[in-house]
Amino acid sequence: MDGGFSSQGLEAIGPALQAVVDAGDLSGFVTLVWRKGEVVQVNTVGQRDVSAGKPMTRDTIFRIASMTKPITSVAALMLMEEGKLRLDDPITRWVPEFADMQVLKAADGPLDQTVPAARDITIEDLMTHRAGLAYGFTSIGPIAQAHEKALGPALGTPLSPDEWMKRLGELPLSYQPGERFHYSHATDVLGFIVGRIEGKPLAEVLESRIFGPLGMKDTAFHVPRDKQERAAKLYRIGPETDALEEVPFPFYPEPPAFAAGGGGLVSTADDYLT
Repeated sequence: MDGGFSSQGLEAIGPALQAVVDAGDLSGFVTLVWRKGEVVQVNTVGQRDVSAGKPMTRDTIFRIASMTKPITSVAALMLMEEGKLRLDDPITRWVPEFADMQVLKAADGPLDQTVPAARDITIEDLMTHRAGLAYGFTSIGPIAQAHEKALGPALGTPLSPDEWMKRLGELPLSYQPGERFHYSHATDVLGFIVGRIEGKPLAEVLESRIFGPLGMKDTAFHVPRDKQERAAKLYRIGPETDALEEVPFPFYPEPPAFAAGGGGLVSTADDYLT
């Protein structure tokens, strides 16, 4: 037994991951198993840059997408401990852009068929994705297209945080606040509220409160030029070729104006473990 795990089970992980790479389904993996203060296993399989033949390494930098959300939420919980916000606070206290919201009569229905929101969105609604907000890719009907048109892509929007918040606040909610779970931009909004409370960009809040104190040197909303050689390229399965193809999606070399608290961070396996 290794760290309380079956040695035979651990030994099966690497070959299973390699089989996925060999099948051409993913470019590569970095996996880390940790238990009770001990790193039990690390696997580096495949390549971070297929065309250049660069292998995955333990310090490869990845976009961590929605694993950004727990980190943003930790920052919000820190402010809660300090009495700067409460779960039942209406978010209009900091984001008047979300006052007097309208709610779609049907989540997949016309944008002009709405009713007034029964109450304001709260911090708890944001933290539990029950705010009535949406993502374009988690929605169907006109609201999905409206998100893409008004906000741009979920990651990489050219908008400033304030303009993005204004545009999001002008769109109707898919559901009444608190009514149901719907995966959405809620944590992006939470991140910008954290920034407004602290009077500084979210990236600076996370660096000063979390990344700096914990020594997380490779976690940020950008990848400096001297680290870009370690960054994993993004791939997808081509719908026509059914083969792995690179998706052009460059890393920011400098901190971006729009730091997406719902999905914009990059990190490494060891940084995220920290």
